[in-house]
Amino acid sequence: MEKIKIRYATRSKFKHEEVKRVIASELLVNPHGAEVSAADYFEVEFPPVATDEPLERNLETMVRHKAISAYKGLLEPCIVEHAGLILNRYAEQNYPGGLTQPMWDALDAKGFLKSVSWAGPNVTARAVVGYCDGMNVFTFVGETQGKLSASPRGEREFYWDTVFIPLDAPEGLTYAEISAGENGLAEKIKLSQSKKAMVQCLEFMLKKDPIMFPR
Repeated sequence: MEKIKIRYATRSKFKHEEVKRVIASELLVNPHGAEVSAADYFEVEFPPVATDEPLERNLETMVRHKAISAYKGLLEPCIVEHAGLILNRYAEQNYPGGLTQPMWDALDAKGFLKSVSWAGPNVTARAVVGYCDGMNVFTFVGETQGKLSASPRGEREFYWDTVFIPLDAPEGLTYAEISAGENGLAEKIKLSQSKKAMVQCLEFMLKKDPIMFPR
């Protein structure tokens, strides 16, 4: 069986690693309700295409724009993703959401924590995966509940992994600390909001007419 090619538009080495792990390890539910291995149906590549990311609190709005810009650069069906933190106190406003990245880049980990400490530690990690086939953009949302650590912890400095503690994390570890343990990346991915969104996207692709996914 020839596999469906996924063109995942990201230049992040951390994201390359995690997406490959999801494809290699996840089980999906096919249109007949049976569990199948993602690796049996999909292969992934990471084309070096530039994308546009407008400043928006709403991550789905951002991802729709980003997916269209990636498609314009590739002229092939493609996937993009963006993730951010939502302060539970400001969940209705989706804050900071899509503004998490510029805040993080400007303030670094300690500055970010200081800037949002007034809102309390409880946050939602939200990821939105967008798939553009040239005619439509489909979005898929994954969320993981958690809280912010009092200070950055862990060596794997992928975005806000050093400050986010999933509610189901063992011993209150941050994503970065979980990733450093034995079989750590696999353990992080089990909890990951990005994995949840990606699995939805892959299952959607399995259900669509294969003509949408040229091999």
